[in-house]
Amino acid sequence: MVLVDAAAAVDLGARSLGASGAGVVYVDRAVREPGDVVVGPRTFSLRRRALMVFRDEMPGANWMHPCTYALVDAESGETVLTVSADRPPVFGRLPATWVVAVDPHGRADLAP
Repeated sequence: MVLVDAAAAVDLGARSLGASGAGVVYVDRAVREPGDVVVGPRTFSLRRRALMVFRDEMPGANWMHPCTYALVDAESGETVLTVSADRPPVFGRLPATWVVAVDPHGRADLAP
C-alpha cells in the first residue's frame, strides 16, 4: 500500500471538497491504483492513481444522511470524480490511513 504524506492529503482534500458547506472532510492517504474502486454505493473504473476524499455533510448525525465522495488524481490534484451518497466509507471509525482535512466546527468524529 502506498501512502501519501498527511499534509499533501489534507491539501488535496481541502481543495477538492472543502470549499463548500460546514461538513467535515476526510482523506484516505492510501492511494487507489487503477482498476475498479468502490465510491460510496457504486463501483467505478479508475484509470489513474487517486486519493479518496469524503465529506460528511451532517457530522454527528446517525447514518444514512447526505455525504459526498471525490476521487482526486494523486499527482495532479485534479478531481477525477464526485459522487453524492448517503453512507460513510465504513460504519464506525475510519481506518488509521484516513486524516481530517477540513473541520470548521470541530465535529470530526470518524477519524482516528
